[in-house]
Amino acid sequence: METYKGLVLAERNAGDRGKFIDILTENNTVQEVYVRGAKKASSAATSLTQLFSYAVFSIQQRNGRVYLDSAEPIRIFYRLRESLSRLSLAMYFSELIRLSVREFRPAGETCEVMRLMLNTLHYLENGSREEGLLKPIFELRLMTELGMMPDLLMCRTCGEFLPKRLYFSVEEGCFSCQECGVSYRTQSPILLRAPALQAMRHIVFADFQRLFHFHLGAENLAGVQLCAERFVQYHLGVFPEALTFYHKITAPVLHSEEEPHEQEL
Repeated sequence: METYKGLVLAERNAGDRGKFIDILTENNTVQEVYVRGAKKASSAATSLTQLFSYAVFSIQQRNGRVYLDSAEPIRIFYRLRESLSRLSLAMYFSELIRLSVREFRPAGETCEVMRLMLNTLHYLENGSREEGLLKPIFELRLMTELGMMPDLLMCRTCGEFLPKRLYFSVEEGCFSCQECGVSYRTQSPILLRAPALQAMRHIVFADFQRLFHFHLGAENLAGVQLCAERFVQYHLGVFPEALTFYHKITAPVLHSEEEPHEQEL
């Protein structure tokens, strides 16, 4: 028998009585576990294995399949269900993890995906940080934890540390000052201002005690959001369905007399 702390990322029906759950473990791996009798209303496993349940799971392996033996609750992020946008954003984070985190991780490899996810869900559930800020924080820090951190130290060409305006290359994962321009390999450079670059640096370099403690104006935040989302999609090669749904329900409603317009970042 094996015991670990874990967070339920997804659940799928399996026959008339059971279900499969995907658990993000404290070892920063994702494991599929079969839960017997999960559909019985009287089953203790019903609540402890629901989506975004954080618990101590005891599992057993038999015939190549992992079975849940028991679970003890630590925290259930139930209030996420009070907001459709918060719930869909949390599901997007879960989907990103399931698509990118491996089932096994080499011993000694540093990775704190579990801590990132739990902290993000905490702020998302209690509403103390806006969704628009939590999303790029999670995206860029997840890429950092996975070993795909963007290069944000200096202009790739001239070495300038903090240009007033700069181009971020999604493809190359780095930036160039406006004077140097971008390389021919960059297909869709994103024009940013210095505060946006500083925010991105904070996300990838700050320790977890300070990670969520900063603010950013709407214009610069929009630039960071665009960089983070495109960077994840390009380098992971994934386009989660939950993200499409999140954008659909949070998109601003345009009145008939209004026309969409482009905004320079």
